Amino acid sequence: MRRAFRRPPFTLVWHHADSARHALAGHVLAHLGGLFYFEETANLLRKGGVTVVLQ
Repeated sequence: MRRAFRRPPFTLVWHHADSARHALAGHVLAHLGGLFYFEETANLLRKGGVTVVLQ
């Protein structure tokens, strides 16, 4: 049986995160309980083991 290769987690430094949050402010994911696209993207990355640094 072949074993799947899993990459180790990494760190994403999201420069100008405040600008991205503002630009995506109008995008709400109703099917996910009304979360904003920016927050859900960061949460999804974190759940995948990525360290997200907002700058």
